[in-house]
Amino acid sequence: MSTRSSSRSKPSVTTPAPRLVFVGSDKGGVGKSFISALSVDLLEVMGTSARIVQIDEQARLPALYPDRVVTVPLARLDDVRRDPSAIVAAFDPLYAAIERTAADGVPTIIDIGGPQQAAMEEYCALVDLDADLVEAQLPALWLVPATAEPEAMRGAIRTTAAVGRILPSVRRSVLLNGRDGHFRFYPGSPADRLWRAELEPLSSVVGSAALPAIAPGSWAPFEATNKRFVDVVAAEINDIQSWTGRSRPAAKVLRGDVAAFLAAADVALGPLLGTSVGGSDGE
Repeated sequence: MSTRSSSRSKPSVTTPAPRLVFVGSDKGGVGKSFISALSVDLLEVMGTSARIVQIDEQARLPALYPDRVVTVPLARLDDVRRDPSAIVAAFDPLYAAIERTAADGVPTIIDIGGPQQAAMEEYCALVDLDADLVEAQLPALWLVPATAEPEAMRGAIRTTAAVGRILPSVRRSVLLNGRDGHFRFYPGSPADRLWRAELEPLSSVVGSAALPAIAPGSWAPFEATNKRFVDVVAAEINDIQSWTGRSRPAAKVLRGDVAAFLAAADVALGPLLGTSVGGSDGE
């Protein structure tokens, strides 16, 4: 793997902008594809057209970014049992994307589905991917999304620990997705105990970012028509009306809500992605 580094500016002296951004947790339904798309669009606003690798079966990202998404078709369990090397061959498209990033410095966003998280961890350990990342001097970040729901928090805790063991050179950051509510719980409840005893201390150690919730109902009309964040904020009001079927005043509100969310998301994720100056929480 080539060791040529990128000439892009760094967000800080001690924390280089990541060239690989993994988005994954072993709990499904926590907004991984949403966060991957958001990361791609935030980078694009800064003039960087990121590569996208999807280790998932969903069609969301390919619909948003036609001809830009490489999908990793995972080996079937029966194939892996007959030939353990099948899992390595299945992940070859991912490794090829990492090699291209090492050569040209163009960031790659790697979206990992919940059911595929275990296979991804197995692959990284099997091929000692961490050693290759260190040799190539590739700064990498693993965003671990969590919502304010106990099983989602447990998934984030498990995934953060697993990534630390398998990819010790990769920065980890817990992304507290406010989609399902704030991370404030009834005192003494199981969720409160889990948060205070495990996820909150872990977040303070590895770093965290809080992604605010988008205004209720504001994003659903655009998601249903496969629109990107950058599409919405750059659109004319007439386009918004055409996409959503809403009145002109309502279309203005929808676009304003999405623009406000994108600005807040840049404040949260920008220091991690290298799209703004600074470092993440807990650094």
